[in-house]
Amino acid sequence: MLLQIEERQIEPDITLIQLAGKLALGRESQRVESLVQEKAQAGVRRVILDMSGVDHIDSAGIGVVALSAGTVKEAGGKLVVVATGGRVLQLLKLTQLNSIVTVCASVEEAARAL
Repeated sequence: MLLQIEERQIEPDITLIQLAGKLALGRESQRVESLVQEKAQAGVRRVILDMSGVDHIDSAGIGVVALSAGTVKEAGGKLVVVATGGRVLQLLKLTQLNSIVTVCASVEEAARAL
């Protein structure tokens, strides 16, 4: 399944970006980067990247998460990732991205972390 991207406000100052499918090298992962960049330029400072629906991630996908976190941080904000387990969480830990980006088990927990 290709990557599906949905975006919505969950609080007046928190943007939720939900991903489902495959976060891998390709146009879809570039769309995530572009979306985060647009949000940062528009003044959004608190972003939750919900990856609970991602069933496959590769090194390019890990790179997208790292770049997105850096983009939001550069703009003076914070990005929190939701990963409920499985391969995605395993790779976030293996690459030690979880030491750079806050990783939570639910959207509610991520909102509190912001």
